[in-house]
Amino acid sequence: MGQHNIMVKICVGTACFVQGGADLLLYEDFLDPSLLRICTIEGTSCLHCCKTDDQQLRAPFVEINGVVHANVTPKRLIELLREAQHA
Repeated sequence: MGQHNIMVKICVGTACFVQGGADLLLYEDFLDPSLLRICTIEGTSCLHCCKTDDQQLRAPFVEINGVVHANVTPKRLIELLREAQHA
């Protein structure tokens, strides 16, 4: 099982912040302690993903180990981190 450090950047630019990024910043309230121990999570001013023409890609954006994910909810963040944990 991969017990490596997972690097997570939560976008807190205006669009992401108001569309759910603020909720993601409360990650300590909903993430399992086992995930918290292997993650480095930080807010970042902008991931520059808002300007895409793809209507499927909407805020909030989160980058996990260099891969950007759109429409991230707290539930989806947990799923993504579990996937990264076992990668």
